[in-house]
This record gives sequence, C-alpha cells and structure tokens, in this order.
Amino acid sequence: MTDVLETLAPHFFQVAYVVRDLPAAEQWFQKVMGVPRFLRMENVTLGDTCRYRGRPANSSMHLALGYVRDTQIELIESVRGPSIYTEFLDAKGPGLHHVAFAVPDFGAALAQLRAGGLEPVLEGALDTGMRVDFAYFDCETAGASVIELLGFDAAARTFMEQLKRGEL
Repeated sequence: MTDVLETLAPHFFQVAYVVRDLPAAEQWFQKVMGVPRFLRMENVTLGDTCRYRGRPANSSMHLALGYVRDTQIELIESVRGPSIYTEFLDAKGPGLHHVAFAVPDFGAALAQLRAGGLEPVLEGALDTGMRVDFAYFDCETAGASVIELLGFDAAARTFMEQLKRGEL
C-alpha cells in the first residue's frame, strides 16, 4: 500500500465532519475553527449513479463547504435514507468522518486502492453541470478514518477554486 499512500498524500484536499444541525455546525466552525464562510447545498441526492454497500444508493444530505487556507472543510447533515453518514452518527455521534484526496486520475487511484485490498463502501458520481466522481473507503481497521477519493472535471475544479477564493 506504500505506493497508494505516496500517490494520495500530495492530493490531500478535505476534512469532513458529519453533523446533526448544519446551521449550528457552520456557526461553530466559523467561530472556533476560523472558517470564514460556507456555501450550503441542500438536498444533495445520492441515487441511480451511486452505490452504497453494493446496492443503489437512496439518500440525501445537506452540505456546507468552506475553506481554511488550502484545506476544504465539509459539513454533512444526513436528511433522508440510510447512508455512510447515518451509520457513523448511529455508531459514534457527530464528528470527524473522513479525509479526502482530489486525485488527477480518479480511475487509476480507485484501481490502485482496490488492488491494495480496499473496496468502496460508497461510490458514484454527481453530475449537476459539473462532474464529481467519488469513492469512500473504510480504513478504521487500520487505525485511520474513512478516506474519500475525489475526481473533478474541469467545471468542478473551477467551482472549487472559486469557492476557495470566496467568489461564490
């Protein structure tokens, strides 16, 4: 797995938290962690293009995205259906859920993790005029958090850069 870690580490992108109350979490992260602003996206649905534990996903969430310097902070509030986020809340309550890596070649990184013996718990794509491919891997048995691979098309990369600069 050393090659995988060397491949992923330079692409560290995000720290994500699962929360029960998105507005309250946004306020706390702004006050305590110094996140200057969040962009909220409500009712983000995981459906036909996503698989959760090998089955079609059927859930939705509210998201808030912000930045502290070059690190994206994501807050996730599950609002419908079973998901990797509801599993986490049920088992542990709110808190740090995953770290994410925005890789230049999503397919190659996904194949590399699979070759290392990891299978995604949740995977798919969101395509809303910009495409984001994602895959979550449960690495807790190795003493790590869940990790997420992200693959952005050009429009998604532009969106993330604009968000980081505070233009959205």
